[in-house]
Amino acid sequence: MDWNTILHFILPPVVGAVIGYFTNLIAVKMLFFPHEEKRIFGHRVPFTPGAIPKGKARLAKSAGKIVQNELFTREDISSKLLTEEVEQPLIDRAMGILDENIRDTGAILTGSAAKYDKLEESFTELLTFKIAQAIRMMDIPAVIREEGGRMIHEQIQDSRLLRLVVSDHIVDRVMTTVGEKMEEFIDARGTEMINEITTSRIHDLGDRTPLHVLEQAGYDPEFVRRKMTEAYRESVVNAVNSALRRIDVASVVEDKINSMSVEDLEKGVLLVMKNELDMIVSLGALIGLVIGCINIFV
Repeated sequence: MDWNTILHFILPPVVGAVIGYFTNLIAVKMLFFPHEEKRIFGHRVPFTPGAIPKGKARLAKSAGKIVQNELFTREDISSKLLTEEVEQPLIDRAMGILDENIRDTGAILTGSAAKYDKLEESFTELLTFKIAQAIRMMDIPAVIREEGGRMIHEQIQDSRLLRLVVSDHIVDRVMTTVGEKMEEFIDARGTEMINEITTSRIHDLGDRTPLHVLEQAGYDPEFVRRKMTEAYRESVVNAVNSALRRIDVASVVEDKINSMSVEDLEKGVLLVMKNELDMIVSLGALIGLVIGCINIFV
């Protein structure tokens, strides 16, 4: 093979491939290099800094908007939290807690059985006080005088003799006395009796499960599960909406990118795009080779 053949048939494709390779390599490198602006005699050298360092602020702003508007939407986050894989275990765990003994669950939540007993005692005292207070506010003497008088009148209505003997004044006096005695009894022993009953009922309640209590109230487990699922979904949507109203995702992303050094930004881009950038460089060599081959026949 003589030099004329080499110069005519081999050299043009090789030169085209080399030119294409290094042209694209320089273009890729100029995305990041130089990292800082260069000046000669006070004048900025063209194409410095590189494209990405120069447009870092615009890149950060655009990336923030894209993440907020396209990648981090309320719908996307909510849908991830409302998948069956996430939702089902949470609901199953909640149903499991409702099917455990109230006293045992309370001991776990409060930290010990003694703390739960103390909490139960405090609740009993509070409930006793509220019930006793409500009874005192009912004005027992007035209720007994009114309702007792009405009942006595109904009983003697059919007896003419009793109507003559038992006058309204007598009925009123008797009912007033009964009412006053009842009020004295409530003041003296009412709180104690209410506390005994309340303590017994709450203690018995502690041996049951929340699901059992709900079933007695007319709510079967499937109804409870359905309501818990609805509550969970509503809570997720509300929580996500509230969080995104408080957090400006675009600003967070923009600030994060702006705070990164050019070197870290370059590493991040190359970590994701290295294969693609290498392909661009190789494509330049291929295009140069093809153009060199075409030039042979032009």
